[in-house]
Amino acid sequence: MTDERNLTLRTLDVLEALCGYAARGASNAELAAVAQTSAPNITRAMAQLTAKGWARKDEETGRFFPQPAFTRLAFRVTADFDALMRRHEDRRRALTGE
Repeated sequence: MTDERNLTLRTLDVLEALCGYAARGASNAELAAVAQTSAPNITRAMAQLTAKGWARKDEETGRFFPQPAFTRLAFRVTADFDALMRRHEDRRRALTGE
């Protein structure tokens, strides 16, 4: 695997780990333990996630939190399924006359 691919996969692992700490935030050590990687790898991954706007670091505590820009992705998935269900129901009503 290339270094770039490794960094991408590691960053996604860290993001997945971070989601388990949305309310209280996560330290570097906590993320490293959950993502099974080193503290320097967490620093690199969090720099990428912060640059993307998907995470932030609380400067007072040093803990990391997911940002709304990332959490909104889940709502986009739900909205897509809701739209599909509405189209399905519209077709069903059109065919059954209900």
